[in-house]
Amino acid sequence: MADIVDLTQEIYEGQPVYHTHQQTVTWRDTSFEDIDYMLRKELGEEPPFTFETNALLICEHGPTHVDAPRHYREDGDSIEEMSLETFRSPGKAVDVSHRGPGEYITADDIEAACEDAGVTVEDGDTVLLRTGHYDETHPTREYSANYPGLNAAATQWLVDRGVVNFGVDQPSPDTPDDPTYPCHTLCREHDLPHVENLRNIDQVVGETFTFLGLPLPIRDGTGSPIRAVAVLEE
Repeated sequence: MADIVDLTQEIYEGQPVYHTHQQTVTWRDTSFEDIDYMLRKELGEEPPFTFETNALLICEHGPTHVDAPRHYREDGDSIEEMSLETFRSPGKAVDVSHRGPGEYITADDIEAACEDAGVTVEDGDTVLLRTGHYDETHPTREYSANYPGLNAAATQWLVDRGVVNFGVDQPSPDTPDDPTYPCHTLCREHDLPHVENLRNIDQVVGETFTFLGLPLPIRDGTGSPIRAVAVLEE
């Protein structure tokens, strides 16, 4: 059986979230105690079964998630309109962790990282870029405060190679202090989705794997939380 590497961050109240988005909130919706009390009144005896549930208040772009074209422009495809094949593809992972917070990852950086990892990015791939930001700062406030980003040329490099998706282990592929959003802007122009808030990319750098990260079919969704995994070849 193939090995599976979990690339998804845990969802919990208080997790660091991009500063403009709804914070994740969780609460106990139904408790064992409440159900036990209700059923005892109805049955007049100890109930044979009880249950418990939790509720979530969460942003489409809060935890590990994918951005749909609808996130970038009003007439872009919303998440439920996108083909699921977009979210299952050959995966390539490289390490660009030499770039620190506030710095730009360049096309030359990605090319050098591909050479170091022994991978060739091809048409139809999903490319995962390990910045190391998750490992260094999560779950502190610094995680969502300052991190590197892709400049326009690096994003265009991915576009030119025909990738169907790409992902980073930080809240955004753009630095938080650049209001021009060079990476998101090019994604908008080319209808290119991307995944944010990944982890464990270091475990698949240079490996041969299938990337799988299926979104929820949220009506008119601008994105969706996903369970992102890398399925390694045997």
